[in-house]
Amino acid sequence: MSATDKHGNAIVTTKRSLDQKRSSVVSQHDSISYQDTRGHWGSRLEFLLACLGYSVGLGNLWRFPYLAYENGGAAFLLPYLLLLTVVGRPLYLTEVALGQYSQLGPIHTYKKIAPLMAGLGITQIISTITGAGSYMVMLSYSLHYLFTSISSIGHPLPWSRCDLAWADENCYVIGDVVPCSGNNQSINGTPCTTSDDSSAMQYWKNELLRLDSKGLVNFGEMGEIMPSLVLCLFVGWVITCLCLIKGIKSSGKAVYFTATFPFLVLLVLMIAGVQLPGASKGLLYLFLPDWSKLLNIHVWRKALEQVIYSLSVGGGGLITFGSYNDFNNKVHIDVMILSVLDLIASLMCSVTIFSVVGAMAYELGIEDVSTVISSGPGLAFVAYPEAISRTLPVPHLWSFLFFFMVFTLGLDSMFGGLENLLTAIFDQWPRMRRYKPIVVTCTCIVFFCIGLPFCTPKGQYVFYLIDVFSFGIGSLLGGILTSVAVHWVFGVRNFSDMIEFMLNYRPSIIMQAAWAVVAPITLLAVFIGSLFNWKWPLYAGKVEYPMWAIILGAMVPLIRLAPVTFEALRHLIKMVLSGRGRDILKPHPRWGPGCPVARQRLNERQRLNKEAAESNTQLQKGSVNIAFENEETRNSYYECNRRDECPADSEQDRRHVAQHELKVCRKSSYSVNPEEGHPFQYTEEQPTNSSTVHVHEMEERCRRPCQGRRKSKRRQPQRGP
Repeated sequence: MSATDKHGNAIVTTKRSLDQKRSSVVSQHDSISYQDTRGHWGSRLEFLLACLGYSVGLGNLWRFPYLAYENGGAAFLLPYLLLLTVVGRPLYLTEVALGQYSQLGPIHTYKKIAPLMAGLGITQIISTITGAGSYMVMLSYSLHYLFTSISSIGHPLPWSRCDLAWADENCYVIGDVVPCSGNNQSINGTPCTTSDDSSAMQYWKNELLRLDSKGLVNFGEMGEIMPSLVLCLFVGWVITCLCLIKGIKSSGKAVYFTATFPFLVLLVLMIAGVQLPGASKGLLYLFLPDWSKLLNIHVWRKALEQVIYSLSVGGGGLITFGSYNDFNNKVHIDVMILSVLDLIASLMCSVTIFSVVGAMAYELGIEDVSTVISSGPGLAFVAYPEAISRTLPVPHLWSFLFFFMVFTLGLDSMFGGLENLLTAIFDQWPRMRRYKPIVVTCTCIVFFCIGLPFCTPKGQYVFYLIDVFSFGIGSLLGGILTSVAVHWVFGVRNFSDMIEFMLNYRPSIIMQAAWAVVAPITLLAVFIGSLFNWKWPLYAGKVEYPMWAIILGAMVPLIRLAPVTFEALRHLIKMVLSGRGRDILKPHPRWGPGCPVARQRLNERQRLNKEAAESNTQLQKGSVNIAFENEETRNSYYECNRRDECPADSEQDRRHVAQHELKVCRKSSYSVNPEEGHPFQYTEEQPTNSSTVHVHEMEERCRRPCQGRRKSKRRQPQRGP
């Protein structure tokens, strides 16, 4: 490296100057990432809202409450809070930081950061395909309720009464009847019933789903497709396609509404729910734990599954969202905000549902809240409509707003899943970006076809099976593989260095311990423990699945594991046969920042670190690097320093020259080491204000001893014979 002072003289680069340059390089900031072709978020707020909408979705609305309902309320809530802290938040930061650093989708990110786990990106794309095809079905349910709320204006909401078109003899309207006591047919003149099927429950099962009570019997027999659900499914995919047709430029603007509107509606419904008579009974069930259930590994497995599923960790969508970020965005702060908001949304949904369930138990005279209604994905589509029709004024308006909120919640999550898939396609084939509208349209058509089997009388059984094996076990496996790939294969120290370079912030020891030990060990322990306590799924706790359905469901996580296994074996064989077995765990040589400005900054920092290391090594050996102004100066200097031009007649002469050089060099930051035997080998001493030694001074130090010795030799008297 060449350097000159203000007079144009070449200078010697010292350790202090290298440290100063290195620190200046580290402190630089890459204001804008290179996103000319991929696109980027319009602002940091867009990124926050997009991640909020992706994480806070239908999983918070229907999956969290029904899992809490199934697993003892607060007995589920306590493990959830603990696992959210030690597993969910660290993995959330992992994925978002990976995407922000690499500026790539999950497939290419894992290929470069951990070639041994290159198949993990493909696994995450498979999970997107299985999830998006079934996820839109839930949105079609909300659209059905939404359209029904509009069409029934001027009449009571359909689920608030028992219509003979779809209700049977077990249907009853809460409030019109009371539970029977013994063999009595009425209590104080009010009719009573022994049924547990309210009008909202029967509308859900008999009108919307037209659920076949026999369940799945023969392979391929799904029943007739229901046109009303197909129409809702089609409308949902059309809206999704229009929002994604221009990529994040269009979806980034949509999240300003879709991510904030649901919280306002939820707040109103929660306030209305807690004011119902008997709501406290449901809230006590939610917040008072059954300590005996905390010892059940099944509860911990469900809580961990919900943490991974709710935060959308292990699916690749967070990597995609992070890849559209500014390279220096303070993502560790964003992750803290998003994890707290996700928890708040889950609690708001749970309080609203459990207050309504408690009110229903109070009116029916049932002490055990867990027996009021059947659990399952339909819990939200039963309890919420019930609350709206019974508690709020102008129920049609609130019903429309609520189910519109449900649709917007799911739409945000669909954005993340499909952007994950589309980003993988465009990163693999960049030329297809010019045909983005066509690619987006074709993708939505394919997913619409995948969702058709769910629009049948037995489609809900298939959905629950996917929920158990894909959203449940599959999410757990995704979290395990992500943790292993990044924090064990790539390494926690390397990952921390990466974050420090990107954010100028180094993760704490506690966070590094969570990455290296707590998160992966917890995931593995809960997963292995749940295998020993595995129970075959039952729909609504009653309907059994045939063996062929269980086998098909179990194949879903196995299919997701296949790419990881295949790519790992291929990488192992390739590295062993090429004689590079020691490099199996190393990242790809081209792994680095996706932003060219940051990559250049990293290369400069690595170069300065290398020079500093070499300088330290040379100083310890007694040498110094000199930067010359030109080649002529370099040649003349080293020509002067050759030993054969400055020969020493004896050891005494050599030490004399060394002592002379020591006097000269005391004025600089370096001193001569006489023990080394050569007058131009230096070791670092106490540095002075001067951190450089000019070349002409070094030349003077070379010439004077040489001239002095030669002159003294010429003046030696000739001895006679």
